[in-house]
Amino acid sequence: MKRSTLLTILLSSSSMGLVAQTKVSGKIFDKDGHSIKGATASLLRLPDSALIMQADAAKDGSFQLHATKDGDYVIRYSSVGYTTMNSKKYKLSGTDQTIVPAFLQPSEHRMETVQVIGKQASVRQYADKMVVDVEGSVLAEGNNVLELLEKTPGLVSDGKGNFSIQGRAGANVRINGRDMYVSGEQLASILRGLQASEVSKLELISNPSAREDASGTAGIINIVTTRNTKVGFGGNAFVRAGQGRAFYGGFGGGLHYKVNGLDMYVQGNKSYDRSNSHNLTERSFFDQGNLTSFQRQQENKKLDDAAFHSVRAGAKYEFSDGGILDGSVHWMRGNYKPYASIEMDSWNYPENIQTERAVSNNHFDESFKNWTFNINYVNKYEGEDHFLKFNFDFAPHGNDYNNRFETEQFNLLTDQKTAIGRTNVQDLSNTTYSGRLDYSKPLTDSSKIELGWKGTYFFINNDVVNTLLDKGSWIRDHATSNRFQYTQHIEALYAIYSGKFKKIEYQAGLRGEYTFIDANQVTLNKKNDQRYFDLFPSGSLLYHLNDKNTLRTSFSSRIERPGDHDINIFRIYEDAYSYNEGNPDLKPEKSYITEIGHGYKNKLFTTLGVSYGRDIINWIVRQGDQVGENLSRPENIGRYLNYSASIMYNQTLRPWWTASHYVNAFYNNYSGEIGTINLDSKGSSWTANSRHTLQFKYGLRAEIAAYYRSGVTTGPSRTDKRYGLDLAAEKKMFGERGMIKLTANGLIRNANPQLVSEYGDLKVFYSDFPDNRKVLLSLSYRFGN
Repeated sequence: MKRSTLLTILLSSSSMGLVAQTKVSGKIFDKDGHSIKGATASLLRLPDSALIMQADAAKDGSFQLHATKDGDYVIRYSSVGYTTMNSKKYKLSGTDQTIVPAFLQPSEHRMETVQVIGKQASVRQYADKMVVDVEGSVLAEGNNVLELLEKTPGLVSDGKGNFSIQGRAGANVRINGRDMYVSGEQLASILRGLQASEVSKLELISNPSAREDASGTAGIINIVTTRNTKVGFGGNAFVRAGQGRAFYGGFGGGLHYKVNGLDMYVQGNKSYDRSNSHNLTERSFFDQGNLTSFQRQQENKKLDDAAFHSVRAGAKYEFSDGGILDGSVHWMRGNYKPYASIEMDSWNYPENIQTERAVSNNHFDESFKNWTFNINYVNKYEGEDHFLKFNFDFAPHGNDYNNRFETEQFNLLTDQKTAIGRTNVQDLSNTTYSGRLDYSKPLTDSSKIELGWKGTYFFINNDVVNTLLDKGSWIRDHATSNRFQYTQHIEALYAIYSGKFKKIEYQAGLRGEYTFIDANQVTLNKKNDQRYFDLFPSGSLLYHLNDKNTLRTSFSSRIERPGDHDINIFRIYEDAYSYNEGNPDLKPEKSYITEIGHGYKNKLFTTLGVSYGRDIINWIVRQGDQVGENLSRPENIGRYLNYSASIMYNQTLRPWWTASHYVNAFYNNYSGEIGTINLDSKGSSWTANSRHTLQFKYGLRAEIAAYYRSGVTTGPSRTDKRYGLDLAAEKKMFGERGMIKLTANGLIRNANPQLVSEYGDLKVFYSDFPDNRKVLLSLSYRFGN
């Protein structure tokens, strides 16, 4: 297909075509139809097999070669771990040709007890990111993505949709490079509904370039989902069942069709979750340093009914001139119906008299529905670095909440009994439109420039109706019921210059973002508008000392803008005694990250980092309006400093035994004033992950993963240690088309993680007993190609 758009003519400022040459295009795959990036295609002229040209395959397996003379040629295909092969004879006579794809067979080395097939490390370090292989992991089976992230090297999760990279809080979570535009519990709900089996890899980008959005003060977590790479028609189906304290499971499958440049796929699954857990919360309330009251709350949670649905579908077409048109849709839906019973005892001090006992029964009915529509087009010119890309996203999301809290209070001093109750009904919707344009052009053989634009429009509508139980009747609580609307519009431009000079690879970028925010408290008829412009410089250097050693350094500046839930002043209740509200006076959070690292033989990587932040947004728990109530509200913490050091080592212990080890130590220091209270919170922490893969004969493979995380300081809170040991095994069946997997999560685990938070007149101790020991069995079958 010929392209003749005016935009293409304007941007194709330099002609790089070889008029007197014949262009040969093709692709290289493995036997299963997966593209082999970096495979070599060599053009040989007959009859003497003289080498004319070589080219390495791109990420999608594609390559291009040029013949300077007419005649007969063959193409030799080669790659490490695969058997070298030659193509059939081609007669080239001035007409460009697209040849049939090449399928390389693995070169296998057999031992008495094992079959060794080359496999990349499960954790890999690149100049700009760390990549964790998920698709090739046996242990990923049975986990949802939230659980997967909690065990990922370099990440710390609070289980509520908030993540840290190397101890730095405020990581931005994306799926396939696209921002989710939800955070906190909304994000956690989506990640629970997405299964780890749908994920290909995780990218942890601690220092993103100017190409990426500046949001996320700790960097970016990019979740890359699986995509069909097999040629022809085929599909798969699976079923899984597991047992923790309760049963859980799911089923699903997919279809794909890929031929002559057309690639279509559809995948779907449904999962069920049941769980039982309990926790203990103790709150100490003070007045000028003196203990005035104390609460002990024991909560039992039971998730009777939770179902998640996910369907992904897409189509891609590769034009003969190199252009690619790609479209996809992803639909997710989740329903939760948890139940919680709470017993609360209260004491007054200094008398040390128990004054009250309360028994609460809380019923939750929560659901979400998330759509993501994407279309993008890549207009390729000569060379991999000369292209124009267009991308458009449309993402509507909705949450519905219908929660009921019923409490009986017993006054032990007067022997009186009081029934109180509250309902919380929310209709929350947000819609995102996003478009971007990226252009890359080589300037010389060793340098290029990238230019881009992105516009994002984000709108939220949140209706909240709260009712109170008053003398046996439910009445509307006008003080906490509200309608809130929030609009965020960001226009961004960026430029990046990168190149090579002898042994040095360098990159310098600058991104500018203009932000429009309109927050409308409809119930109060009160609006808050913000307009501001920020510049975000970034840069990196990679120095090749020799064949074995490399040095790298990078710098970036980041921002975290207050979200809708951060500034909505109306209250959302978690139970009869706990609630949260936003802060309309929040300022955006800024951070500056610098890293330096060393790599040895692509096996051993060390990284040192320093991060400075100001106006850090942190949710602070403090005393509520009444004694015995606790309120969570976001505040700007003045300053934040983080020092981090990490070591990653990829190891081959035996031909059949490989391992990846990761250790990260960091120190966090938060300081500043919040109102009239000085905050000086600091602490050191360390995490460790070790994953081992064992490949045996007869298609049997096993994985063992151990992880440990010491206590972590975040604002005024300090979490306790967490650790675990997971084991998984898989066996191929039915001519390698079938697979049976057995996974045991939490064989050894911390069954009682804890947290302590101290701010102002409230000190909170939280002790959790989660349902984190599970066994799962899954069966899958692949049909067709």
